[in-house]
Amino acid sequence: MVHDHRRAAVRVTLDHGQLRSAARLVARWTGVRVDVPGAPEPPPRGKRYGVLRQIEAQLAPLVAPDLVPLWAPAVARPDAGPDAYLTPDLAVCPYGFLGSDESLLHPRAVELAVVVRPVAGSGTAADVSAYAGAGVRLLVRVDPLRGRWSLNSHPRGGRYRVVRRGAYGEGIPLPVPLGCGIETARLPRYAAVTAQ
Repeated sequence: MVHDHRRAAVRVTLDHGQLRSAARLVARWTGVRVDVPGAPEPPPRGKRYGVLRQIEAQLAPLVAPDLVPLWAPAVARPDAGPDAYLTPDLAVCPYGFLGSDESLLHPRAVELAVVVRPVAGSGTAADVSAYAGAGVRLLVRVDPLRGRWSLNSHPRGGRYRVVRRGAYGEGIPLPVPLGCGIETARLPRYAAVTAQ
């Protein structure tokens, strides 16, 4: 009697949410970031906007007059190609950009980029190294899930050489020309891990 060991092909269809979950698992287990083309990210929570609004309100009156905080500007990634760019949640950049026809900020023109993401999300290390690779001099990453922050500075070779970490309640010290710090005691915190 001959046994046919071939199995019938099984087809599994996953929706974008399931694909994102699978990508997060792969990133967690292997450290490899998997992008899911066409898969929209979960919509941000209101508290994420609350964090950004508080940071913007603190920065706006204190930055030099030739600088302005902008929500979600496109920052060029010369290290990744002519059309590649990053979109920080908030960036402090030259006021002159507001009158420019340019669509991308040069990363060296960005005095500070702010990203609000829970560490539980996939790609956190990859996101930070992308900013370092582009040459953004200061990156503040706020994690509203854990109530933590990091200030990343001195980019070289795709990584930040100086990383300062702290918790909500500790101010984030920013150097000149920002000349101010960000108070964190009243920043909103997330209640669960599922959304951005």
